[in-house]
Amino acid sequence: MSEIQPSAPLARQGPEGIGGYLVVPMLGLIFMPLAGLVVFEHHIGLSEYFSLLTGAQQVFVVAEIFGYLAIAVACPQGLLVLLIGKRRAFPRLYIVWAAVSPVSILTDLAAASILLGDIFEAQGMALFDGEAAKNIQHSIVYSVIWILYMQKSRRVQNTFTQ
Repeated sequence: MSEIQPSAPLARQGPEGIGGYLVVPMLGLIFMPLAGLVVFEHHIGLSEYFSLLTGAQQVFVVAEIFGYLAIAVACPQGLLVLLIGKRRAFPRLYIVWAAVSPVSILTDLAAASILLGDIFEAQGMALFDGEAAKNIQHSIVYSVIWILYMQKSRRVQNTFTQ
């Protein structure tokens, strides 16, 4: 009688482990929450004007703050934990986060224009200026590059297996 022996695991072809270009999104996940908290100081400065806003404007500002904290601080921290743990869910969740980020910027600008446009106009400030356009463009380019990397990279396929 022949014994059935378990087959050896298939050898992975190509690089694996946290290295190569995978270091770049990892560094982004490390530094984004720090930068996010620095930028968040701007939101705190708006608290003195909060009582001057209408109910809908107040709801928008509160939602914007929580959304910003989720996207710029909490999600990168959670993704970093998954990356370091080499969890299989990391690439998929990173792709979702990278796709949501530019959409959230556009949605935020549109809602701010509708709800707060008159305030910006009265202050002589443009809501959608060159800086906003540049931020949107950078966010879209960053997202496209790293979404494609997470989908196509042999290193990503070989690293996130747990």
